[in-house]
Amino acid sequence: MDKQLERLQNAVVDFLWDQWVTLGVAGRPSGEKMPFIVDPEALLLATMRFGSGEGRLVSVMLDWLSRNGGLISLQRLKNVQMSSRVGCRQDLAELGRFMEKAGFRNWKSLASWAEKVSSRTGDTGAFENVEMRELGLPPDCLRPETFLLRMRGIFGVSARPEVLTWLLTHSEGYAAEIARETAWFSKSVQAILNDLELAGLVLSCPEGKRRVFSLKSRTGFLDPSLGSVELRWLSQGPFYLGVLHALQASARLAEMADASEGAKAIAIRQEIPAMNAAYRLAGIEDPFAGGLLLTGEELLRCFDEGVTKLLAILELRNFV
Repeated sequence: MDKQLERLQNAVVDFLWDQWVTLGVAGRPSGEKMPFIVDPEALLLATMRFGSGEGRLVSVMLDWLSRNGGLISLQRLKNVQMSSRVGCRQDLAELGRFMEKAGFRNWKSLASWAEKVSSRTGDTGAFENVEMRELGLPPDCLRPETFLLRMRGIFGVSARPEVLTWLLTHSEGYAAEIARETAWFSKSVQAILNDLELAGLVLSCPEGKRRVFSLKSRTGFLDPSLGSVELRWLSQGPFYLGVLHALQASARLAEMADASEGAKAIAIRQEIPAMNAAYRLAGIEDPFAGGLLLTGEELLRCFDEGVTKLLAILELRNFV
């Protein structure tokens, strides 16, 4: 296997593992702390996508879910999947059946839904040869990274925790922007913002034809940093989609070792638009920016530099 591809795959697995440890899985983190609030639904989808062949990773996910499945929003899981297509139909259906057997009967709806929804990116077989390790523990909801789960414990598993968390990590924003980044329906988000404004927690002011919303002064209890560290909101569904395309392009290059530079550049160019869009939606600096303007050797060099930047994000948690 190409060394760069192998390093990228390992970095993604370690990145996901550290998030599960943050959520309560018994184990040691492999790298730096997460500089963002963990998104459990996006993490679940990414684990099934990138955990194929990594039985350890999938098994700890199942262990954690079998104990904490009530903290997962099935509707938001479906929303993130529909917007990012990171997960796979077969894996989602199998997960729904697994969780139903684990005592979470409402997860049966996930299996039924997944079997009706096609996946553009194929199935991974993430559940093959997985052994349960019983490493799942209740999450420590006083950790800054698990702030979203703390909010769900207070307000329930609904759109409200995501909307409040987004407001707490931004100075202001529009309802449509909040809906897109939290993977909730626009009407639901607008209704929540209206309720919060009525309750005196949110301020709004008109900007053109839209209204911009901001949260009133924070309290220590509802501050995701708890006064100790500054965390950010990261739209993790689009981020993992960008990672998926980078891995696909790297794998294609590894298979084309003897091909001409022109042929390799053409193969990479097919992935560039999707990667550019994904990282833009994730709200981070695009590691592969400018690639569409390049050809041949310059495009290959741009892609190689982009993978190096992506590795810095995954290994050093160097989000910009």
